[in-house]
Amino acid sequence: MEDQALDPISLYEDRAQSREVNILKAMLPYLNPTSQKNISMVISFMQMQRTMEYFENPENTMQLCAMEKQDHTADMLNAVKQYCTKREQQQIDHMLNALQMISTYDILFSGGQETE
Repeated sequence: MEDQALDPISLYEDRAQSREVNILKAMLPYLNPTSQKNISMVISFMQMQRTMEYFENPENTMQLCAMEKQDHTADMLNAVKQYCTKREQQQIDHMLNALQMISTYDILFSGGQETE
């Protein structure tokens, strides 16, 4: 897998995909509804299987643990925002503003030093 800047959904899809899954997905529009349903279930099973294999690898688990030490709350909210309704987007904007105010407060009252 190449190291490239992908959005979080692309990263997940990259882990859950395989050549075989992509071939099955390409076939879906050309199948009858019953076959589409059955092949979709097979695709979901194959993706779940690949995801389980990914998390069974201790190296991947250690990478995830290293990422947990960073606070990605604002990044996560921004990533989710594009899939939300206008009202939900406004609520997310309010949360992001509150996070920014808390961060500014922490910087001002901790003497500009990072806190853990």
